[in-house]
Amino acid sequence: MLSANQDIVDLNLLWLLKARGIARSNRKKAAMVLGLNASLLDEISQLSLGDLNTMAHAGVLLFQPHFRPRLWRQMIEQAHSPSLAFRFQTLLTAAREVTDQ
Repeated sequence: MLSANQDIVDLNLLWLLKARGIARSNRKKAAMVLGLNASLLDEISQLSLGDLNTMAHAGVLLFQPHFRPRLWRQMIEQAHSPSLAFRFQTLLTAAREVTDQ
């Protein structure tokens, strides 16, 4: 079993890799999905894997979800509902459509 510290490193690294990938391929989508400004996206897109790995070891989460508390409460209350996955997919699709415009 992974330690809490290793879990944080893994989460950070996964997030940083995804952030770099989205920043390189679609800046509008990256700004919307990640909530980062253009200058940060420029910097993240240029980072090496070594840089990302170093950052991942910061000891704290480098990101935070930006769902509003109300949305979190709704998802928790309906966690046993089979429509939860569908609602998440709808949110992601809506975000994708906005960024593709």
